[in-house]
Amino acid sequence: MEVELKSDWQELQVELLKNLHGYEFNDMNDETGYVDYVAEGEGDERKLLRVIVGPKHHASRAFARIIEDTLEQLEDDEYDKATIIANSFTNASKRMVGKEDTLEMISIKESRHSTTEVFGAIQNLVASLCETKCGELPKTEEDCKGLVDGDYRCEVRRVSDDSDFHAKMGWLHLLMNDFSRLIELQSKMDH
Repeated sequence: MEVELKSDWQELQVELLKNLHGYEFNDMNDETGYVDYVAEGEGDERKLLRVIVGPKHHASRAFARIIEDTLEQLEDDEYDKATIIANSFTNASKRMVGKEDTLEMISIKESRHSTTEVFGAIQNLVASLCETKCGELPKTEEDCKGLVDGDYRCEVRRVSDDSDFHAKMGWLHLLMNDFSRLIELQSKMDH
């Protein structure tokens, strides 16, 4: 059962990482305040994505205790890496993460996504949405029926074209907006 995160920012980060690395929902722990996703990487590599939440699944702060629990779980469950997404990190938790090569943190202020990475996720999602909406990917740009005589008839095509321009300009914040728009479109198509 997938958990609905109440922070738009966290939800977007999770969707981006799921798209990039294949994370799937694994577990939720209301007592300690986290939602876990797992990805099986190349070879035997296993990665943990831990999203720190408070009551009712709103974004929360990462304290040292959570970092300790994550390090313990990395060892016990044989994960190779973990990424922790939190609203913010205490100074103690930042120091702990900084000492570990196997941990990475993402917060509102600290995100390590590149324009290339986000653009790749957008292209993956565009391909999936095109297949869902039209039944197949167009072989050429001209085969796409989403743009006819300069008039957009498909929001997926519009976002795809926008993201091409945003990537060329190196505008990461606009690429994140494009990705968010695609997630909204995907949600509408799924319902």
